[in-house]
Amino acid sequence: MKMNESCLKKVSIEKAGEDLFDFAIDRSDIKLILQNLPEDIKINRVSVEYEIQLLKILTVGWSISFFGDKISFKKELSELFWNAVQSFSQNISTLSSSSTGKEINYFNTLKERLDIYLNALTLVPDNSDPMVSIGPKFAEICGSENNAHIILSGAKVFNLSLGGVKNYLESIQIE
Repeated sequence: MKMNESCLKKVSIEKAGEDLFDFAIDRSDIKLILQNLPEDIKINRVSVEYEIQLLKILTVGWSISFFGDKISFKKELSELFWNAVQSFSQNISTLSSSSTGKEINYFNTLKERLDIYLNALTLVPDNSDPMVSIGPKFAEICGSENNAHIILSGAKVFNLSLGGVKNYLESIQIE
């Protein structure tokens, strides 16, 4: 049953881009995923937390394109989102560089991870479930390629982010 358009929340394209960006950088679900990891597993929790945030941002951006086929403003919405991510990345890079003394380019890191994840998706023929590729690749990036908890955490953040964007886009009407 298709939702009646009159039931959809009307939002501007700018508001939709802002909402999706805010969702991408929201850390509440990330904290829950990290809290649910067993205390006794040997992982670099800082690295896992950092990589979860990167994966969430990338998944939200990818999801806009993936689910955006149903909206006429897909290109503009995607541009608004990625422009916000680039601005956010510049702020993180500046803060990180000044506090560590090392040059850090957060946006380049995002682009590198995107290439890695997209490559992982293409390596599995007839991959009807991207989580099959994303979870293991996430764990590999974290240096925990054989850790089922880390594989599941990557798959979970991917799935939650994908579902969040899908639900949001289905609940709005861009005007």
